[in-house]
Amino acid sequence: MALDKVNEKEVFKATDLMNNRPRKCLGYKTPFEVFAELTGKDYFLN
Repeated sequence: MALDKVNEKEVFKATDLMNNRPRKCLGYKTPFEVFAELTGKDYFLN
């Protein structure tokens, strides 16, 4: 897929879907949850 036709909103949506999906390797936590636990920062792109 040519990325020159993907807009910013679509990129953020895809990133949000990936980072909010629970991962077995993270003990079924999402990457966002693990990031928040490790850094104390809670960044959500809603």
